Amino acid sequence: MSRVLIWKDSRLNADDIAPWDDTTVMLVGPKIPLAEMVADSAKWAAHAGSGRYLMIYCHGAPGYLQICKEGLDLSNVTKLATLSPYFDSVDIHACQVAKGQTGRAFCTKLAQVLVAPVAGAVALQGNTGVETVYGWLDDSKYDGDYYLHDPSGARSGPLRSDSNPGGIIHPFLY
Repeated sequence: MSRVLIWKDSRLNADDIAPWDDTTVMLVGPKIPLAEMVADSAKWAAHAGSGRYLMIYCHGAPGYLQICKEGLDLSNVTKLATLSPYFDSVDIHACQVAKGQTGRAFCTKLAQVLVAPVAGAVALQGNTGVETVYGWLDDSKYDGDYYLHDPSGARSGPLRSDSNPGGIIHPFLY
């Protein structure tokens, strides 16, 4: 049973996108409406069993994810509310999504909407596609400082691969 859902923007290299046997990859193009991605994700989650985990791979900026037609930011993050019962945690691999007040507000709001902790980076990311020697293995590590945003509004971190045994964001996947 697939427990990991990956949203990967089609503008990124797609040669390293299925790292685990229990992974479903949803390649999302720039013409796909956010509502369609959310509806397809809800269908997947309804049949995925327990312990579901969302990974998001896309370009980013503080408080912004370049995914789908509209992108995802504070103005439309509540459109993900129908996914709130489904995910136990979320990791975002996108440049600087958690940086500054805007980034922190976005990641906290996403955590509140999904009722799940959200890990996001404050640094530029370079750990996806052919840019790394180890492909998906590197994607399971922090690339610079990440912060964990709890639905309560708490923020912890920085989280780093050198302080995280095995360099794995969520060890239960292995």
